[in-house]
Amino acid sequence: MSPKEFPQDVKDKALVRQKVLCARCGARLKAPVFTHFRKPAELGGDTSLHNCVVLCQKCHREYGHLGSWAKFVITQDYPYYSADGVTQ
Repeated sequence: MSPKEFPQDVKDKALVRQKVLCARCGARLKAPVFTHFRKPAELGGDTSLHNCVVLCQKCHREYGHLGSWAKFVITQDYPYYSADGVTQ
């Protein structure tokens, strides 16, 4: 496993915590789903559950990989993410 990859148990817990909803748009997730670092690994983010959100393919493309990491560090709005598993 790469240091930039979440362990499978973290991925599974994140899916349960989010009630199988995309953290950004709230769409019901179906395969493939994408785990995403709230704070990117390149900027010191770890592979903990707290740093993991699960996104649909569309949101993952829009949020994660546009090339300018600085604007993505913990400033992203994830309206369907809740650290305690209770979505708003």
